[in-house]
Amino acid sequence: MESLLSQLNSCSELINEGTCNLGWLNEFCATFLDFASDLKSSLPEIAPRWPLECGESIDVETIFLCLTQMVTCITHLERAINVEASQMTHQHFLNRMDWCLRRLLVSLSQLSLQQDEERKLEDHSFVELLDLALDHLDDYLEKLTERSHNSLSTDEDEGYQLTNIVNHIVRHALAFANVSTKSDKKAVSSLCETLLSECAIFHEEAGDPNNGHRKLEALSLERALYALESFLNEALLHLLFASLIELENIPIKKLKEVLQKDPEGAQELISAFDTNMDRIQQIGVLAIAFSQDIKTKTIVRSCLASLESLDACIVPALQLPKSKASSHHADILEHHFNEELLIFRNVIHDIVDSCSLINNYLDMLGESIHVQEKSHLKLIVQMGDVVVEHFRLPVNYAGLGEGAKRVHKDFIVILRECKAIVNISIPVDPKRIVKRLKIMYSVLAKLRDFISKDNQESDCSIFSQGSVVPRNATRTIDRNSRSVSKRQRSFLRQRQNRLTSCQQDSLAASTANESDLISFQITDILRLH
Repeated sequence: MESLLSQLNSCSELINEGTCNLGWLNEFCATFLDFASDLKSSLPEIAPRWPLECGESIDVETIFLCLTQMVTCITHLERAINVEASQMTHQHFLNRMDWCLRRLLVSLSQLSLQQDEERKLEDHSFVELLDLALDHLDDYLEKLTERSHNSLSTDEDEGYQLTNIVNHIVRHALAFANVSTKSDKKAVSSLCETLLSECAIFHEEAGDPNNGHRKLEALSLERALYALESFLNEALLHLLFASLIELENIPIKKLKEVLQKDPEGAQELISAFDTNMDRIQQIGVLAIAFSQDIKTKTIVRSCLASLESLDACIVPALQLPKSKASSHHADILEHHFNEELLIFRNVIHDIVDSCSLINNYLDMLGESIHVQEKSHLKLIVQMGDVVVEHFRLPVNYAGLGEGAKRVHKDFIVILRECKAIVNISIPVDPKRIVKRLKIMYSVLAKLRDFISKDNQESDCSIFSQGSVVPRNATRTIDRNSRSVSKRQRSFLRQRQNRLTSCQQDSLAASTANESDLISFQITDILRLH
């Protein structure tokens, strides 16, 4: 551990030198490569419990995040040096690298001193808190079944703990509601009120001598928890559609043009951009919570960290007085922003369940077929691009059977026709619009049915081969409780070692790496096995 801390200090000293050229960057990369190599070999000793805990260690996860962020910053810092960007651009990445080094130092120190420290509720994700609450209720219901009402004593501490867990669940849900669509915000708030009400009744009735009454209250609370989780799955997909379309409608390029032409009139656009960044953060947070794969979690965390850092400085960069230095600065940040967004979109599409995504769009499409408002129809039809983008990812398209691929082509054709008819400038008979929307609905429903059928056949083949079926085969996420069959699968696809080298290549192909520095040896060292 002392050797690792010493190497980190050496990296920090190089950052503090203030020099920033290719010679300095090579020296820094060599020093950081030594640290990363030693850390990889030492991790089993530093965090011996981590593999057994499925990566549920804040400090280990922070280490992975910082390592990934370091490689990202080094990549873009090298680009800034090569184009002779200003010190302002260099400092942006140097500050982030310095932050990562400081977080690595803290996390390594924590691991060496407090390996057995119990995690606080504040450190748990929405899904982990949900699991804790459901496990408490499972244990409570088992005790009611196994013992008579005379021998079952009320554990007030346990009751208060469950209430505390529910309060944290509601905080997560309301944080999501703050950036969700208007209708979903109202529904999430209502479900949270119901959950808090059921929790209060459960706590008050804990001393009821009638086991039947207590069981009913426990089941009502459990039902409220599942209702909130189920709706959040759907609302998350609603938000994904809305956010991705907003990114298409307000790209950084458009924001730059508006800021240059009319800085004062761009405030509304900036506000919409900031709101969408908040939505992306919430999508990422819940995607991390639902995902069980440490590689996926790390990629999403790194994208969110980059986007959060860029969100604070990209608009000011676009507003700088025009000069060669400010132009380079804005271009590098814009390139970095678009690259991180592309990685984020790809990884989200990789973990989202295809049938759930299609079902969600079908619901929105079905509600809009007879709507006369042209602007609303344009938006709904444009959302079809999200489904197209989903299957543009090689790993998703490869999962389609031959029948599904044929229907997928039909969907692309009818989507183009729908776009044409809702965007045409001359008046169109509403019946013609309805007819095409109904055809698109039918084609998309057929695609969903083909995918469902292929998935069922795949599951049957797994059973016939006698393979071990993952516990999360029909559920949103995996949890170690006895109520496995009750969980609903919606947001997250069934995963069977899907994060293959092929998928990593497809994700990597979405970003253009132009560097030949030693820094890119770090990428190999930091692969998370």
